[in-house]
Amino acid sequence: MSQIRLNKTPELEEVLAFLRSKYSILSEAEIIKVALAEKYNKEMGDIPLVDEETEKLIAQGMEDYKNGHYTVVKTDEELDAYLKSL
Repeated sequence: MSQIRLNKTPELEEVLAFLRSKYSILSEAEIIKVALAEKYNKEMGDIPLVDEETEKLIAQGMEDYKNGHYTVVKTDEELDAYLKSL
């Protein structure tokens, strides 16, 4: 595991003091890990995993499945026939 060295500037000390009050049980290293993980999750939460059109198709497929509108394919031949019919 590699290490990261940080210079403790007054700004960083202020941030750590605030986070220590929030996460009093954690060490400074653990606090930094948590803060970075929270920042990462926040940033990644804003990025859609699929485009809007694909999301609509997935939602429609799930709705069809819930309503029993799906095709049962049991053999390779049935799969080939189904795929050719699309």
